[in-house]
Amino acid sequence: MQGKSDCRVAIITMSRPNLAVTGFVDTLERFYHGPAGNFAQLPPIGMRTAGSPGETSPAYTAPFLKKKMDGTPVYKNGVKSVIDTGDPITLIRNYLEAQADHSAFIVLAGPATNLAAAVAFPGLKDWIAKKVKYLVVAGGAFPSGPPEPHIKADIAAAKKIFADWPTPIVASGAEVGSALEFPGASIDKQFAEAVPDNPVADAYRAYQPMPYNAPSWAMAAALYAGRPKEGYFKLSDPGRISVDDQGRTSFTAAEKGNHQYLIVDPAQKDKIMLAYIELASAKPEAPRRFRPPAADQPPQPPPGKTAGPPKN
Repeated sequence: MQGKSDCRVAIITMSRPNLAVTGFVDTLERFYHGPAGNFAQLPPIGMRTAGSPGETSPAYTAPFLKKKMDGTPVYKNGVKSVIDTGDPITLIRNYLEAQADHSAFIVLAGPATNLAAAVAFPGLKDWIAKKVKYLVVAGGAFPSGPPEPHIKADIAAAKKIFADWPTPIVASGAEVGSALEFPGASIDKQFAEAVPDNPVADAYRAYQPMPYNAPSWAMAAALYAGRPKEGYFKLSDPGRISVDDQGRTSFTAAEKGNHQYLIVDPAQKDKIMLAYIELASAKPEAPRRFRPPAADQPPQPPPGKTAGPPKN
């Protein structure tokens, strides 16, 4: 989406101290910047240095085993040690300060650890309220459901985000991911036709035996965040999302609530699948000049509702 000027990726942060995973994310960022990505001064990936590194799937390491004809690695990994990463809270603060008011959005595609720490950091919550239009969370199950992995990974942080985050929140639940599975067949078709060497395709193949389809609630969150006016999804009525001690999410409708969740529209499924494949398999290109959307354009309202200003 960055290559098509839907957005500009300012920063990426990781919620666990895992150099292998962080290195893979660094490689993805360089890859989608096109050939210049290997030489550009990209922001460091923010990596938390406390806590457990967790498991490291072969998906994050297998791509680096791939070699060119001369024996050199196909993909460049710019993260060799902690000094190649940044402090997540410092990055969030510095890059938010540089954005126009209400021009930024944040996609949470894992545990809420870093964002909860940002909300708790002195003065940073005010910057979030001033600079961020909305937060899109890939997590939970709606209107209610069993604990979802991203929420369960840091329940305390998820509780804090849904209780204290100062801007509108849109959630992409596990039910969205299950209803919109990414078509694994595209890895050996559209991906191979677009770019022979793609770290996403190589990671996908390494994750588990092919062919398989993958739940896409994180992709749905990113797609909605970058293209909120495309009508890919329906939205729930406004309300409040809460998290219990076991990690279950629940939604309570409230006229003045600033939380909503995505609802899959079966009529849009084919359109979403085409967008997924087109964007993920696209040949990398240098980001174009990006003009952020007008500050007075909030996320699309649910059917039958009238859009209003972002609630802080």
